[in-house]
Amino acid sequence: MYFNKIYFSLLAIAVITGCKPEKKTVSEAKTHDTIHTNTSIEKEPDNPTKHTKLPVVDTTAVLLAFKKASETKKFGKDLSFDIKEDLSGSIFDSERPILIGDLNGDQVDDAIMPFSIEGRDGGNNWDAHYAVFINKDGQLQYQYSFDRGGDLAETQTFFKSIKDGVVKGLEEPGFHFPEGESKPVSYVYKNNKLELISTSGVK
Repeated sequence: MYFNKIYFSLLAIAVITGCKPEKKTVSEAKTHDTIHTNTSIEKEPDNPTKHTKLPVVDTTAVLLAFKKASETKKFGKDLSFDIKEDLSGSIFDSERPILIGDLNGDQVDDAIMPFSIEGRDGGNNWDAHYAVFINKDGQLQYQYSFDRGGDLAETQTFFKSIKDGVVKGLEEPGFHFPEGESKPVSYVYKNNKLELISTSGVK
């Protein structure tokens, strides 16, 4: 009977001690909170930025843009002819390269395409130009035509490259002015036009 009393007393103490909640130290509580914070999942923004891949600008894209531009009133006005007029000869210069590169500093490719117009008023003379296209949301949009000389011009301009927003090329003597000299030229696209700059930098 005596042992039973002792047994039940010890059992009661053990049960009470086992059910008592364990106290955490301040250090343990802080450690637990830190771990919880570090393992929490961050909520994604409601409107994530969408990256749209723009179409590639290549020779085919430039030719299609030129074809579309050549059928507009603006193109006809720039070149001083009726777009419905039946011109003999070609309006594409296959001997000069189509240039592709960033002209306006927006990190997407623009384009410059050489072309010539022959047979004005039934004659044999021709005039040569560059069609300038600016890339807007992946579409090449015709801006204007740069006059690069013609059959009777004293000089002719031939562009070679577009690099860092600068169009580089040569100004060469016209066919009827063989005594002239060739010289390097550089242009930048400014105020919706190609403007001549010095070879040492922008004016």
